[in-house]
Amino acid sequence: MALHGAPGVKLVTFFALALLVHGPLSPFLPTAFEATLLYYVRLYPAWLLALVGTLGASVAEGVNYRLVDWATELPKLARLADRPGVRRSVAAFQRAPFWTTAIVIFSPIPDSAVRVLAPLARYPLPKFLGAVGLGRFPRLLLIAGVGGLVPVPTWALVGGGVALVGLAMGRQHVASAFRWLRARYRDLYAVSVGGFRL
Repeated sequence: MALHGAPGVKLVTFFALALLVHGPLSPFLPTAFEATLLYYVRLYPAWLLALVGTLGASVAEGVNYRLVDWATELPKLARLADRPGVRRSVAAFQRAPFWTTAIVIFSPIPDSAVRVLAPLARYPLPKFLGAVGLGRFPRLLLIAGVGGLVPVPTWALVGGGVALVGLAMGRQHVASAFRWLRARYRDLYAVSVGGFRL
């Protein structure tokens, strides 16, 4: 029997994708996991995908926590933690770290902030991962459930995912291109009337 025919291989691949997409590369891969989840819901039940996705994402969040904790020990980055804005953010996070993490992870709000604030606030890793799991499982279950009820065509998943990754990675380049086009448009179509540029 070929390896690709084994029933668990696709689920292991899904777990590996959860690790990759929620790991340190996550700011560059917005909504990539949701598109993957919507594809895999054709193959597995929503609850199983939510469980496996939550486990993979939690392992990745543990790695993120350790990386941020390590990075904040570096002298140049340690000074950033002393800035007033960072101190205020950490203080606000410390008021309700568990529920802040769970709500941010569940919501469509980008979760990069809690990834950084939890290690800065010295919030214990097991509690952080518990909050991540509590927020991530229902989110993934909801997305997979909707994907099971409303099938999304593969071309839309791939096209939307590629467009969002391109947008995230090329945001500055796109803005620069628009500025360049606007300047060229003004230069080409500017009309001078009596010495005034319109």
